[in-house]
Amino acid sequence: MVTAIIMAGGKGTRMEMDGEKPLLLIRKKPMVQYVYEAVQSSREINNLLVATSPHTPLTTDFCINKGLKVIETPGKGYIEDLAFIIGELKSIDTEDDILITITADLPLITGEIIDKVIDEYRNCGRPAMCVAVPLEFFNKYNLKPHLAMGDMVPSGLNILRRNNNQQDEEVLELRKFELALNINSPEDLISLEKYFEFKAFKQTIK
Repeated sequence: MVTAIIMAGGKGTRMEMDGEKPLLLIRKKPMVQYVYEAVQSSREINNLLVATSPHTPLTTDFCINKGLKVIETPGKGYIEDLAFIIGELKSIDTEDDILITITADLPLITGEIIDKVIDEYRNCGRPAMCVAVPLEFFNKYNLKPHLAMGDMVPSGLNILRRNNNQQDEEVLELRKFELALNINSPEDLISLEKYFEFKAFKQTIK
């Protein structure tokens, strides 16, 4: 069984906004909605959870009203909240569950990309996988990475087995704009709007 966990409990302080980051409206639709709709379109996902926190109470209400399963974390940080989630799932699910975590600030993510990552994970032979985008890809498209690790930038999409032990990790390199554009700053919103405009232009000339 594959469980997707949308991480939607962060403060989003870099966005310089008053509201909750997962509910940031992108073309009149909350950002977290783009992500959960992509997960729902995946052929590989069996279960979906949205992880919120005390920092995102309105996101909790929004997701519950949409009929989504929500797990409220302490909101102490990504790693701490993920450990909390895994601990909660231990009393519910089997030891062999695959967990795929997706940050709520990837509005361009698609079900097809999620399925490709899961297929790659099943073939890699390791218990964990981090999906990353080359730093050079960011430079090519004039994007600012939120966190660079050498010449790679973590995308916010990760897979692991449902245990809280250190896991041998595969790094999957994907050169995809949909994974490079995390919405972490006002500048990222400008890049996102340019992407939508370019996509619409391409459709008009087909």
